[in-house]
Parts: sequence; structure tokens; C-alpha cells
Amino acid sequence: MDAQTVCIDTDILIDHLRGSPEATQAIERIEEAGRTLSTTTVNAYELTYGAWKTREPQANLEAVETLLSRLNVYPLSLEAAQEAGKMMAHLEKTGTPVDIRDIFIGATAKANGASLYTRNTRHFENMPGLIIHRTPP
Repeated sequence: MDAQTVCIDTDILIDHLRGSPEATQAIERIEEAGRTLSTTTVNAYELTYGAWKTREPQANLEAVETLLSRLNVYPLSLEAAQEAGKMMAHLEKTGTPVDIRDIFIGATAKANGASLYTRNTRHFENMPGLIIHRTPP
């Protein structure tokens, strides 16, 4: 695992886009620590979908695009899809399945050797081998 790569979940990215000083400072601290900032195509979907639902979609889409241009955006690769299948099967067996988007986000982060920074830790805490952070790593 490359502890230097941090995958940022949608909740943190939305707070940053909305001007939350805490989210912005957290992202800056991660960058200042020399870590690589990343997210997934699933997170990009969630941000884009949210922007389209607002009163000012074009302005919000531009803000999303600007933010995404600062990050490594990991696709749902074959390796990540296979990891997602393994994770979901495990979670179903243990009686703790989660939303498919969260499986894809967690599996994509893991497949790319990244830890995941999110406030929604309960969505990811049972995914085997995924390192999650509730506070900036």
C-alpha cells in the first residue's frame, strides 16, 4: 500500500466545493505532507450528478471540473471490479452489505494502493484491507 496516496471521498470534496474551511484546510494539509491526492470516477459521477441538480449547474460543473483536474482520478479498472466483487461477497456473507457505489469507491482506492479519507467511515469500515481515515491522514 502506498501510504502516500489518499483517495478523497465525495463528502469531503463536496464540503470543499461549498467553501468549508475545515475541508479545504484538510486537503491542503494532505498536499503539504507531500501526499498524492486522488479520487475515483464514481466520486466524479456523484459530484457531477449533484452539480446538475443545483440551481446553477454550469457554474457548479465548472467548479467540479476544476477540482477534479487537481486530483488523480482512478477509473473502475478490471482489477478494481474484481476487488469490488470480492468485497461485496464478503460483506453479504457477514450481513453488512453497502451501496454499490461505496463498494466501487473502496475497491478502486484499494486496487490503486490508496487509503480513503471520508467522514462516512461506516460505509467502508468492513471492507477487507481498505485503510480509511476520518481525519486527514
